[in-house]
Amino acid sequence: MPLKQPSFRPSVLVLGALGLALTGACKDDPPTPKLFEEEGAWSVIRYDLDGTTGLVDINNANRRDAFMLSFDSHIRVVTTAACVEREGDTVADSSCLLNPSDTFWDCQCFAYDYVNDEMLWREFNPGDIPPDVSLAAADEPGDGTTGGGGGGGGDDTLITLSEIPDINSTYNFRPLPDGVFGSDGVVSRFIFQKRSPSVFGR
Repeated sequence: MPLKQPSFRPSVLVLGALGLALTGACKDDPPTPKLFEEEGAWSVIRYDLDGTTGLVDINNANRRDAFMLSFDSHIRVVTTAACVEREGDTVADSSCLLNPSDTFWDCQCFAYDYVNDEMLWREFNPGDIPPDVSLAAADEPGDGTTGGGGGGGGDDTLITLSEIPDINSTYNFRPLPDGVFGSDGVVSRFIFQKRSPSVFGR
């Protein structure tokens, strides 16, 4: 029995609401500098949940493409999708492909900003207008970011990105927001590799 698809697509839900606002952007604005182009689907291939044990390869027998990101760079929304048997299952213990009839996609929506080798994520409810997220504002004292060296205990997660040498379209994210794929929101790290967009929507 095939896995059911994620129950929402935030890119579709919010695109209409943001369409008019996006048309007001200046066509001559220079592109934002980025380590890589994030648009599309990405899959966890390695992880380190506690920041001390070192990177572990994901178990492809039952977790291949079971923990994924889908970026819509035009509206700056990323969807996380985890194939789990129960809420709280992680990249280390999900039984996704072993018991497909008993698993489901647990999805979350995040608005984000992305400059150079940093992203700032903020969760929002599916169907809502994504909040405005700004790395520039997060640099101010008392910004309330968490993770990646951010300031103290707010709703935003600062993610540091780095390239994996000699492997195409593969990048390190440290950390992800607390609870996403088993992240502690502080030191956890995840290696993502580019996938076809159709893999995320299967």
